[in-house]
Amino acid sequence: MNITEIKALLDRYLEGSASPGEQELIEQWLEDVQHSHNDWETMSHKDRAAWMASLYRDTLESIRNRPAQSQDIRTNARIFPIRRRSGRSLLQAAAVLILLAGVGIFYLLHREAKQTSSIAGGSHPSVPHNVVPGSSKAVLTLADGRTITLDSTHNGIVAQQGNTDISKNGEQLIYKGAAGSNPEVAYNTLATPRGGQYQLVLPDGSRVWLNAASSIRYPTAFTGEQRKVEITGEAYFEIASLPSPDGKKAKWPFRVVINTTQQGSKRGMIEVLGTHFNINAYDDEPDINTTLLEGSIRMTAVSPSPDAPAVTRQLIPGQEARLDKKGDIRVQPGDTEQAVAWKDGLFLMNKTDMGAVLRQLARWYDVEIVYNRGVPKGLITGDIPRNMPLAGALKVMQLSGVSLSLEGNKIIVDR
Repeated sequence: MNITEIKALLDRYLEGSASPGEQELIEQWLEDVQHSHNDWETMSHKDRAAWMASLYRDTLESIRNRPAQSQDIRTNARIFPIRRRSGRSLLQAAAVLILLAGVGIFYLLHREAKQTSSIAGGSHPSVPHNVVPGSSKAVLTLADGRTITLDSTHNGIVAQQGNTDISKNGEQLIYKGAAGSNPEVAYNTLATPRGGQYQLVLPDGSRVWLNAASSIRYPTAFTGEQRKVEITGEAYFEIASLPSPDGKKAKWPFRVVINTTQQGSKRGMIEVLGTHFNINAYDDEPDINTTLLEGSIRMTAVSPSPDAPAVTRQLIPGQEARLDKKGDIRVQPGDTEQAVAWKDGLFLMNKTDMGAVLRQLARWYDVEIVYNRGVPKGLITGDIPRNMPLAGALKVMQLSGVSLSLEGNKIIVDR
């Protein structure tokens, strides 16, 4: 069996179409490799997860380092740097990869009740129907109302707005004004659907990553005393540090207005004093969460009452600000890796609420979540590659003890 065939077997298992014999091979190998670790029974859930993570990385690296057209895998292939039984073939090692690679490195559910679940043990509901993951897709709306569907548009210049050329390059949209020209300012909007994401290079060179079900409104050229954009949903920013055009300020101010999608009302504003930060402002999340990676930002809440004083907080790298629906802002240490993992192709959870994880899956796979018995309680730790089919992600959630089934484009959740 060659590498291509192993990868096909991985896909079949994740999609729920593997034969009973293939499933038995996978699960038996995983059970064997667990028991081959002398300390498995006495290890904590956290240590088991770390060990599985190491196993996953080493297995994946071995497969990646072998060309797809290589000869059949020999039975004496040894790829694990951990204690293991001898004579394991790469095919058997791939059984671990089948269960872990497409599904994520490790998962650990912290539940209020004392509940444990073995990664290999037990039977779980099957996921008969598969849903493909999201991809790079977005719609550009020009100043005159015309729209361009970018995922079906060829690379190159797609439009002109005044003296600004708008071009597509792969999975990003780039704005570039003519040198020495007087810019004609118009406003464009880039919006991603559920199941979409896109990258944007603004006229000043600042870069923006849009997550699923998000939008950004911006001028085709920045002029005046400040640069300002408006967003809904989630976006990651890397702001170009530039002096103001009139030379009066060493840094040209950049502001992000956070809107709601339902009524278009403002909920907050970010004044950028630094460079790299992420804003999560989905309407169905309890808080607007802003995480700072580099530089400095100032967050201001838009008060629902015109007589109430504005609430403003300043962040330093490594902090996050949570703006609740009452207009209060809490500043606390943040998980920067988790906040921006989505733009690097991962759902990354670190003691994350189960409901929040399911909402992320719903936006990315464009499905609906139906709770028959309420939202499951508990916190989950681990990661899921965003390019894997939904069936694989649901397998992991099932292993944590929650009951899931897929009916059409609905995930049915039973606790």
